[in-house]
Amino acid sequence: MIYVHLIIVLLLNTFIIVTKCEDPVITLPYGQIRGVYTKTIRYRKPFYAFLQVPYAAPPVGNLRFMPPQPAKPWTGILDTKQNNKECHQVGKTSPHISEDCLYLNVYTPVAPGTNSNLPVLVYIYGGAFIHGSLWFGTLQPQNPIEKDVVVVLFNYRIGPLGFLSTEDDVIEGNMGLKDQLFVLKWVNENIHLFGGDFNKVTIMGQSAGAASVTYHILSPQSKGLFRAAVAESASALCTWAYQRNAKQTAYGLALEIDPNFGTNRSSADLLEFLQSVDVSKIDGTADKYNEFAPVIETRHSDAFITEPMYETIKGGNINKVPLLIGYCSEEQILHANDMANWKKYIERHYRDPKKLVNQDMNVQDLEKYETIGKQIQNIYTTGSLADEPGKAIQFSSDDTYIRPVIRFAELQSWLTDVFLYQFSYHGIIGNNNATVDGVPGRVAHAEDVRYFWTYFKNYSEFPKEDVTTVDRYLGLITNFIKYLNPTPQNEEIFENVLWPKLTSTEMYYLDIDKNLTVKQHPREFSYQKWVDIYNEYATGTQITY
Repeated sequence: MIYVHLIIVLLLNTFIIVTKCEDPVITLPYGQIRGVYTKTIRYRKPFYAFLQVPYAAPPVGNLRFMPPQPAKPWTGILDTKQNNKECHQVGKTSPHISEDCLYLNVYTPVAPGTNSNLPVLVYIYGGAFIHGSLWFGTLQPQNPIEKDVVVVLFNYRIGPLGFLSTEDDVIEGNMGLKDQLFVLKWVNENIHLFGGDFNKVTIMGQSAGAASVTYHILSPQSKGLFRAAVAESASALCTWAYQRNAKQTAYGLALEIDPNFGTNRSSADLLEFLQSVDVSKIDGTADKYNEFAPVIETRHSDAFITEPMYETIKGGNINKVPLLIGYCSEEQILHANDMANWKKYIERHYRDPKKLVNQDMNVQDLEKYETIGKQIQNIYTTGSLADEPGKAIQFSSDDTYIRPVIRFAELQSWLTDVFLYQFSYHGIIGNNNATVDGVPGRVAHAEDVRYFWTYFKNYSEFPKEDVTTVDRYLGLITNFIKYLNPTPQNEEIFENVLWPKLTSTEMYYLDIDKNLTVKQHPREFSYQKWVDIYNEYATGTQITY
């Protein structure tokens, strides 16, 4: 006969009932939930998972395009043992897609109700602000769980439902960022019930998720809701992480749905119209636009961001938390897998050097565009980027991801501890064999993610160096989550390397390859030349970089 321990904890008027080795029940402010007990595959560590927990009311009807609202109470015990919902995606269909998508998953290595005060990781997925969802099931979070970290994953609105804006106080925009903020507030109020410490929350994201993380660093709305941040391969300074002409896009969407909808109609009329149509009509037209992203809002009480991002961080008006940030060695190397189309793309977009100039440089003298474009081109080649696809990949990696990552890191290093990395290890786990002559970097966008989360049930099938890199990358990030320092002491797994902070005078970074190496001057062949060009030619108020 198996003796089962029953623990009943009364904490802040909240009951938690946990039967060890059985499925736990927790009472949240809006109702009870029942999770699932299971074990990690790699080291058989027990953990508890609560899947598809409502954190906000379904954003449907008159809540479409509105900031999130509190979840509605439910009766009985809500079964949270599986999740099968994701928010609407641009250009993608799935049986799991629903407007009713604001749910989160919590994974904890301790029995809920245990006063463990474990560090908490809140992860924000990427997808260019038009794709993405939380992972289904219990496999992917197992790596950080084995490091005694409570993990929170969640859905947030993307595409037009998450980022459409009329650039006024009617459809404010940034609904997706406000969903993220709502999750952070939920974690602050409830994570203690899962053994987590709300004073030890780290937010982490990749690509658009990393841009989101840095938006939270910039937003006064997020103050006090997290103590550290990890950003993989993006920042709020990326040009694609900011939506220009948002009002024009919003009206264009309405016109695609109904050609009789006049552009002279008010924002209130637009909202009423878009709230009344079936969501399939919005889906059917959204893929004609690829600019859904955060906006700079008008000033109002719940505005998430109201100032240009570059000016905000340059002025030091941020949430001053430690930051671990980095990029992959050649973010855009995957273009080499379809060289024919890449050559067509660079012929269209890179033949004229004026097209290489970021519009947010605010160059007033149009005659200077040619001069600036040629200086940018000369960073990579003495000829035309359109004739050198490898050099064009290097330019695209810098322009799309790496330059704004390094610049954000550099500016924040004046204010807080910042640890910068380059992920250079090229292994089988990365699932990328792209290569191109003249480009030494082999690691593509999102490849580092596969060395942190659990993508496989059996790591013994992979080379030893791959598995070592998993353990290293996981260890560095979870050390940062726990201690606010990725290498608080000498450890053999890190080859006794101590990762120094980046400073404005010492541009240190950690090169994560077969060995860990502390280096200086990230992206040495190009970054400082970009800075020099911006310093010479950029004018006025800068938004991105």
